[in-house]
Amino acid sequence: LETVRATMGSIFAVPVARATEQAFLAWRRDFSGLVVGTHLKGAVDYRSVDFSRGPVLLLMGNEQQGLPDSLAESCDRLLRIPQAGRADSLNLAVATGVMLFEIRRGALKLDTIETR
Repeated sequence: LETVRATMGSIFAVPVARATEQAFLAWRRDFSGLVVGTHLKGAVDYRSVDFSRGPVLLLMGNEQQGLPDSLAESCDRLLRIPQAGRADSLNLAVATGVMLFEIRRGALKLDTIETR
């Protein structure tokens, strides 16, 4: 109940699926969209990718170990969020928010507000 309340009802509007790694990898073979995952090794800056060409599937690893190699290898692109200073990663929830915002940025329209 607390989880549903904390989502402000969005849990009913966002499709969620649960699968084993093997089931996901089998499904992924037929997915025609862009599969991206966050990864520290061999990754490009997330801001350099065009997410507007179709569906995007985002894979995020856990905070302790990151994205497992088997899932990283299934990605079309491995991305990183650049950090200033000595930190090399963000909290998983924060990193996911940053990535989801960037993926959806093109769909967000800038409303111009006249001020007088």
